[in-house]
Amino acid sequence: MTRRYGSWAGNPNGVPEDSTRCIESVSDQGGFLFHQCLRKRGYGPDGLYCKQHAKKHDRKRDGSEE
Repeated sequence: MTRRYGSWAGNPNGVPEDSTRCIESVSDQGGFLFHQCLRKRGYGPDGLYCKQHAKKHDRKRDGSEE
C-alpha cells in the first residue's frame, strides 16, 4: 500500500509517497494542508523517519509524550 499525502477536495488522490523521504505527515504554517516531510529517511522504526521525527516517535513509545 502506498501512502498518499495532501488529499483534499481539489486533489482527492493526493500525492504518492516519495520513498527517499521521511514518512511523517507535516503541515505548513496554516495547518490545514499536510504534506510528506522533506527530510531524508534513515532513522526510527524500519528506517522510515528522519532524525527529528524518529526522536518524536521514540518519546511517544517511552510514554514521555502524549
